[in-house]
Amino acid sequence: MVPRQRSKARAGWPANLYTSGRGGFKYRHPVTKAETWMGTDKAKAFAAARKLNALLTPSDDLVARVVGTGRTVADALAVFRADDLPHRGWGAKTAAWYGVFLKRIEADIGGRELEGLTVKDCAEYIRGVTESARGRQTYRLVLGWILACAVQEGWIDSNPAELTRKFSHTRQRARLTLDTYRAIHAQAPGWLRNAMDLSLLTLLRREDVATLRFADVHDDALWVVPQKTEGSTAVRLRIKMGADLAALVARCRDAVVSPYLVHRLPEKAKPRGKGAAGRVHHTQVMPEQITRAFAEARDAAGIGGESPPTFHEIRSLGGALLREQGWSLQQVQALMGHASEAMTSVYLEGHEVPWSEVETGLSLRR
Repeated sequence: MVPRQRSKARAGWPANLYTSGRGGFKYRHPVTKAETWMGTDKAKAFAAARKLNALLTPSDDLVARVVGTGRTVADALAVFRADDLPHRGWGAKTAAWYGVFLKRIEADIGGRELEGLTVKDCAEYIRGVTESARGRQTYRLVLGWILACAVQEGWIDSNPAELTRKFSHTRQRARLTLDTYRAIHAQAPGWLRNAMDLSLLTLLRREDVATLRFADVHDDALWVVPQKTEGSTAVRLRIKMGADLAALVARCRDAVVSPYLVHRLPEKAKPRGKGAAGRVHHTQVMPEQITRAFAEARDAAGIGGESPPTFHEIRSLGGALLREQGWSLQQVQALMGHASEAMTSVYLEGHEVPWSEVETGLSLRR
């Protein structure tokens, strides 16, 4: 298709630069079509537009054919989505989390050519896209995945994202202590107490606690496939029924007939098709209900602060209590279903490390 000819008034204008209704100039991104105000200085706007076109417009001229591949970040992202993403086994929440970063990278720098993309380019993008240390580290991680595909396709020789600075962030959420747990427990309704105690004894996540069924209890054990690891690390837990866990399961068998250990009668009936997505039984408690009820009980107990503990903190408290009782880090890791000891250590961080009783075999007598 022959491009539309410019009017005589716009002769010599750089591509993608237009006049703005505010009396100045605006630049339209050649890939995302997003428009950016460029000010009223014509010379500066022209210079910036030409520089942006050089960076953002994919090259297909003779020079690019000789010195570059013409491949872009978006091309590498397409390979990642097609070849890598389906095999990562992410759950819905994890996929949604990383999906946000993938879309933002595609919108921001998808049109950038891979050839000539430097460590400095990646570092400046990661620093500029967010002020959050956690967010920067996630962008670094995701950009590294994308550019690794480009390396594997032979489009570039090295991965510049991997050479950028790693960012660390301090955990903001307050740890849950045994005293605060008991205070919240005292304010919680019966079904939430069951959920809390199940998480404390089994170290299961909120989503797994909500889906536990009485049918999962058999052969003197509680059989669980954690949702977060299903389809990825394939962790399967057979949790032995000790006296405390057996008593808790018995307590869950109350007057309400339900297939779920954690259950409650709905406060009001809803028309068919109007219930929560994923609910298969009217007594089923959804994970979001556990979160809200825990927050209400926590507030009623007067436990606040800038970052009050959440239901998820029960797992780390339970792990710390097991360590105090003499469990090894490897045993706690197995119950938590973590792929590495390092991840378990992160969960236990902030709790007092138990003393290890050792005996020296050295002697000063000769």
